[in-house]
Amino acid sequence: MRKNKLATAISLAKAHFRVDPNLKHVFLLEPINEGDPGDPIKLLEVVEGTLESGIMPVGFAADPARGIEYPFYIVELSPSEYRGVGKTLRFGERDWTVGQELLAS
Repeated sequence: MRKNKLATAISLAKAHFRVDPNLKHVFLLEPINEGDPGDPIKLLEVVEGTLESGIMPVGFAADPARGIEYPFYIVELSPSEYRGVGKTLRFGERDWTVGQELLAS
């Protein structure tokens, strides 16, 4: 059975916490459009020691063989960058709202 986008986002966050000891927080960026399988999952990752380069989403294709049924974006920010963004990220023509935190466990 195919996981929904929220369940997939939670799985991605858990996997990233397992492999990156500098990862401090993962947040879901909304809106999340469960009705459109082509609309990507968007995650904000707060990583200690990352280069401060601003809001630069990095896109990844779906990888069904690894249990990732949807494309996704990751925006990686340092803790100080994160403190400066507030609740809305603007990238290009789109606004993304910082939503729920996805925890490691």
